[in-house]
Amino acid sequence: MPYFDGSTGRVYFRAWRAAVPRSAAVIFLHGFGEHSGLYHRLGDALTAQGIDLWALDEIGHGLTDGDRAVIRSIDDLVHNARLLTILADEAEPGGPLLLAGHSLGAAAAAVTVSRDPAAYRGLIVSGAALSPLKWVNELAADGAGELSLDLADLSADPFYLDEVQNDPLAFTSAAGAQCLVGTLPPAWDELRRDFGRTTLPTLFVHGGQDPIVPVSVARDWAARLPGGQLAEFADARHDVLNETVHREVAAVITDFVRSVAGPAPAVPAGQTA
Repeated sequence: MPYFDGSTGRVYFRAWRAAVPRSAAVIFLHGFGEHSGLYHRLGDALTAQGIDLWALDEIGHGLTDGDRAVIRSIDDLVHNARLLTILADEAEPGGPLLLAGHSLGAAAAAVTVSRDPAAYRGLIVSGAALSPLKWVNELAADGAGELSLDLADLSADPFYLDEVQNDPLAFTSAAGAQCLVGTLPPAWDELRRDFGRTTLPTLFVHGGQDPIVPVSVARDWAARLPGGQLAEFADARHDVLNETVHREVAAVITDFVRSVAGPAPAVPAGQTA
């Protein structure tokens, strides 16, 4: 099985590889309670357009080592993102790379490029938890509360909701969610200080009916970043990449990747894709 040695143990990852010639690779960081396998539809959509998708299971999630739902530091997520980036680059040396993340993974991706954007041509964030959120502050005030997400807050797509509900590697409630209190606020402080100076082309994809991260967060950051742009899906909820509009979302992402990475190289004469 594909693993690498991460900051706190073995990290599981998946790679959806496009038939050559490939135009780019996207390195993806999922959100809290998820795992990389939930993004198979995005992987299929991107590879059909000549774009690789590399995705890991975050610490304490999926098949990656760690106590269930427990992440100690944003630094660990950033470190693992860098390691997966190296693997993707080694697979296609010198090819365009973009970093992407959803929710908590979006915060990790944004911190990663804030610290050093050199490896990437662009950034894609969805349901991006990049600014202080009321429910995280409430978790902090409780001190021992357990996060419990309503499936209806995530998506209206019955196929995806069935996946989440019946997948033993996915979860919508966890006592370990208290770790978000120690992980997100330091990330927010760093982003408030540094992310506004990011000039990397950045696509925000967000649901207009997201009750977990209000769309106002994406609107604000997209307006503040020199290279920011927002694709807002009016009726979508938090898991916009796995919403009823997932095909339209994937198309927007594909167009953005092509805009910053350029078209796929031509197949040399005498070779087949």
